[in-house]
Amino acid sequence: MKNSILKLVAIFLSCAMAVAAQDLGGMAQNLGGMGSLAGLAQKLHLTPQQLQQVLPLLEKEVPKLQAIQSATGLSNAQKLDQTKTVQKQSDSKLKGLLSAEQFKSLQGFRSLQKQQILQGTLPELK
Repeated sequence: MKNSILKLVAIFLSCAMAVAAQDLGGMAQNLGGMGSLAGLAQKLHLTPQQLQQVLPLLEKEVPKLQAIQSATGLSNAQKLDQTKTVQKQSDSKLKGLLSAEQFKSLQGFRSLQKQQILQGTLPELK
């Protein structure tokens, strides 16, 4: 029960941040950018309903991508393959929740994630 309440609060705060970011226009892009889930939500122009559905899917990816990035025994090619697999699993669910334009924007973010995994960094998605 407590966990559910915390998730609802997190979703509410994410929605509020996304709405505030949209109100700030261009300045919000510099502040939120692609480095946070709220920033990504703002870039995708998610509706409140989409936020509730999309953010949990993206949040589940973070520890998986961090584990891939920090795996010292994997080659860059293996890290890239595993990253693609994690993204593909989420994308199959996300595609039905996003418009074609939103999904295309997400794919741009995915490309950035792949590059950063190979460079040993990962976009900070909090």
